[in-house]
Amino acid sequence: MFLGIPLIASRRYAQTVAAFSVGISGLPDFQLTPSTSLDRIAPKLGFKAIRNEHHPEFNKRYWLRGDEDFQISALFTDQLVDRLASLDRRAEYSIEKGGDWLIVYRHGGLMNPAAIADFWNFAEQLAELFVPRQSARV
Repeated sequence: MFLGIPLIASRRYAQTVAAFSVGISGLPDFQLTPSTSLDRIAPKLGFKAIRNEHHPEFNKRYWLRGDEDFQISALFTDQLVDRLASLDRRAEYSIEKGGDWLIVYRHGGLMNPAAIADFWNFAEQLAELFVPRQSARV
C-alpha cells in the first residue's frame, strides 16, 4: 500500500494476437482458453466454466467462461466444437470475444516474423467459426 492506495501488481506479456472486428454480430462475450491444472481447483475458488454436456473431451481440453451462459452454450454447437477440435488439435489457442472484437492468440506465444502469415491464416479459420468472413473486418 502506498499513501493509502493499494498497489496492483502488473505483469507484461509478449504475445502475437490476431484481432477481428465483429461489430454488431450478436455474439455474446466469452473467453475460451486451453485447460490447465489450475482449472481443476477453480470451482473450489468460486470460478465456473460453461460445460458442454455432449462433449466431455471439449470440457477437458478447454475452459469456457462468460456471463451469458445460455447464449454462450447455444453458440458452441456440436458442429462448432467438432470443427474447433479439428483445427486446434492440441488445444493451444485462446479465443476471446469482448465488445466489438474477437481475438485469437496462444498465451505467451510471440510468433517469429516468418510465421506470422501462417498464424494469421490459422487465426482467420478460427474466427470464421464464430463470424462468417464477409462480416468480420480486420
